[in-house]
Amino acid sequence: MIWKTKTHQFSATLCQKTGKTCPALAQMARAIVQAMESAVPATSEEFALDGSGELGHCPQGCIARFRAQKDQIRIFCGTSTDASLDALDGYADMLFGPVAAARPAGQLPVPPCAMLEVSELAPAQPAQPQQHLAL
Repeated sequence: MIWKTKTHQFSATLCQKTGKTCPALAQMARAIVQAMESAVPATSEEFALDGSGELGHCPQGCIARFRAQKDQIRIFCGTSTDASLDALDGYADMLFGPVAAARPAGQLPVPPCAMLEVSELAPAQPAQPQQHLAL
């Protein structure tokens, strides 16, 4: 599922346990976006945040791990707490990335049951006079 706000694009996979998109995952993503935006005045461009939390409203009781940067946020549900975030990012690159990529099967023994990626949208540029259609 993909949806947009004025500043971000959200891309989510279906939960492998329920077969539906996870509202708790979407709620967590919106909260992380707000937290990252609130941190802008006090942080540098390189500010990044990793963490985890229980999705309290998830009927499956999933633990979600996340990696947040200014231009991209990824959340992984139902993974083990010792799974490498780099390996999870590689897995997400296969699904969300613009280029098809392969990864070794043993790199991530238990894939996430659901994932969500938030990408910052480029600001809209106003149309230049030469771009307007002449009537």
